[in-house]
Amino acid sequence: MNFGSLAIKAVVVILLLFLLSLANAITFPNLAAVANNAGTGLTSILLFLAAILVLSIVGSLLGRGIRSLKKPFEVLILAFIGSFFLGGALALFEVLNVPNAIHVNLNWVGTNWYSPLLALLFIGAPLMLVFMIGD
Repeated sequence: MNFGSLAIKAVVVILLLFLLSLANAITFPNLAAVANNAGTGLTSILLFLAAILVLSIVGSLLGRGIRSLKKPFEVLILAFIGSFFLGGALALFEVLNVPNAIHVNLNWVGTNWYSPLLALLFIGAPLMLVFMIGD
């Protein structure tokens, strides 16, 4: 696994997550509130970057596996499933109570029974696009 390519994709993922936070789909952790102590602030930023790096590794492995397929219909279905899993991974960080992780707004699309599933899909689709293109 090429770490340089993975780091560039992680930066693009952070930018996409920032754009999604502007649309109120996710909320970033409040890093300024815990930055009173220099050690605590540095630790919180490192934990945030570690969570993004884990998400980038999962997305890169999913993208590499999907790009290895030859049938277009299988690629399309697995791309949708992969984007749902990337959105679910962000929600899993919140459920597992990972410190300084990104919080997903599951009611971003609405309050119907299918809204959390669509929110995970709409959050994960641009992230999956990052990992499907390139390399």
